[in-house]
Amino acid sequence: MIKVLIPSIIMGIVLLGSVYALYRCIIATSWGRWCAVFPMLLLYIIIYGFTWGYCQLKVRNITFESERVPEAFDGYKIAQISDIHSGGGFTGPYKWLMASSVKKVNSLNPDLICFVGDLQNFVPEEPKALSKELSSLKAKDGVYTVMGNHDYVAYSGLSPREQALKIEETRQVQASFGWIMLQDEHTYIHRETKNADGTMQRDSICLIGEENWGLPPFPQYGDIKKALVTPLKGGKQQNGQPVMTAKDNTRTLSVMLSHDPNAWRNHILPVYRPDITLSGHTHGTQFSFFGLTPAQRVYKEWGGEYYDDNGQDSRTPTKREKETLLSVSTGFGGNLPFRFGMPREIVLITLKHKK
Repeated sequence: MIKVLIPSIIMGIVLLGSVYALYRCIIATSWGRWCAVFPMLLLYIIIYGFTWGYCQLKVRNITFESERVPEAFDGYKIAQISDIHSGGGFTGPYKWLMASSVKKVNSLNPDLICFVGDLQNFVPEEPKALSKELSSLKAKDGVYTVMGNHDYVAYSGLSPREQALKIEETRQVQASFGWIMLQDEHTYIHRETKNADGTMQRDSICLIGEENWGLPPFPQYGDIKKALVTPLKGGKQQNGQPVMTAKDNTRTLSVMLSHDPNAWRNHILPVYRPDITLSGHTHGTQFSFFGLTPAQRVYKEWGGEYYDDNGQDSRTPTKREKETLLSVSTGFGGNLPFRFGMPREIVLITLKHKK
C-alpha cells in the first residue's frame, strides 16, 4: 500500500515546498521579489502536470510506405502502446483514465495492437486491479506484448525466489487479458490475395518479440538470435521457416517488439534488420519545456520515429535508409501521474504498399 501512495506523498511534499519557497521570496527584499517567478512557475508546472497534463492523450500518426509492405496489408493499422505502469499512473483518483484511454485505442479500429512493455511498476497485483479495462483492448489480429524492465519485478525488494514467482505471475496476468506474449519468439499474421493469373498468394507480417535488452543498469535478457528461429507455441508459421529464411520472401514484412530503444542500435541491427521496430521505455522523461527534455541527454532515440542512419542524423534518412523504421513511444502511462509538455500517447502506424 505504501508504494501505491508514494506518488501522492511526493506530490504533497513538493507542493508544500514550492508554496514555502514562494512565501519566502515574497517577504524577502525588493530584488528578491523578482525571484518569486521561479517558485510560481514551479508551482504551475506541478499543479498542471498532476492534473490536466497527465490526463492528455494524443495520437501520433506514422505512415510507413515501402516496397516491403505486402499488397494485402496496404492500409493495415498497427496501434503501438507502451509503459502503462499500472501501479503508478492509474491508481486512486486516476483509475478512471484507463477506461477512457482504452476506449480511445479501440476507437482507432486497429488491425493489430502491440504493447511493448512495462505493464506494472512493481508487482503483478497492480495490473490485476485494471483487468477489466486492459482486457477490453481489441484488435482484429489481437494484442501482442513483450516484457519491459519493470515487468521482471526487479524494483519490488523481493527475494530471488519470490521475484521468479512474480515474474511468472506477470506473464500469466497478461495472458488472462487475452494478450499474446512473445518471449524471444516470432509468429506470423497471414492474408491471402489472388494474383492476376488467378493463383493465390500468401502475404504475411512476421511479428518478432524479445525479452528486455537495455544498456546497464537495465537487464539484458533478450536473445535476438533465438527470437528469429523460435516460433511462438501455437502460433501461425510460414512453412516452418525461421525468420531469417522467411524474410527473403518479398511478401513478408517484419515487425520487431523490443522494450528499450537502445536495443535497436546496439543489439538488434548488428544481427538483423527488421522493417519496423517498436520500443518505449523512455517516457520522454514525462517532461518537456519549450521542446527541451532531459530524455535528449540520455537517449539517442527517445521518442518519435527514427531510421537506420549509418552514423548520420536518424531523423533525416536517405531513401534507402528509410526502409528500416524505429518507433519509440513516449508512453501510455507513467511511474508518477505527472506529465508536462510530454502527453501520454498512442502511436498509430499505417502501412502503405509502394509499387
